[in-house]
Amino acid sequence: MRYLRTTFLGLASALLLTQCEKTRGGADMSFAKSTFESLARGDTAVRDNIDWSTLQSMGQNVGAAYVQLPSETEKVNFQNAFVTQFSTAFREAGGSPDKFENWRVSFHDDFKTEVAADSGGGTVTITVTERDGKERVSGLGFIR
Repeated sequence: MRYLRTTFLGLASALLLTQCEKTRGGADMSFAKSTFESLARGDTAVRDNIDWSTLQSMGQNVGAAYVQLPSETEKVNFQNAFVTQFSTAFREAGGSPDKFENWRVSFHDDFKTEVAADSGGGTVTITVTERDGKERVSGLGFIR
């Protein structure tokens, strides 16, 4: 009987850990999707969802330029400009957040979650990391 109880507890623990992993990745996926949609629409409130100091976007180290800015005013202006320019470029390229489907976690470990979604033009990739107890987008990419 003790063996069965130990085995059951071990299996239950493994199942719980697996569910926690899936829930975390699922939460990251939902966060990535809503952040991407807000960014694509040009909603400047999305600024709080982005890890500006580490941001990699379309192969560019945006974070490196951001951390060089000397004042908070310049950093806020940079953030607003990035959101506006991203949205404008996205729309001018014919993009629409509604065209993306098959949202999924493509990679997950203790440090980051990579989320992907497909459209007719390619696949968007979004990296979500956590800093100071808050999840933030730290990477944006597009694969044709």
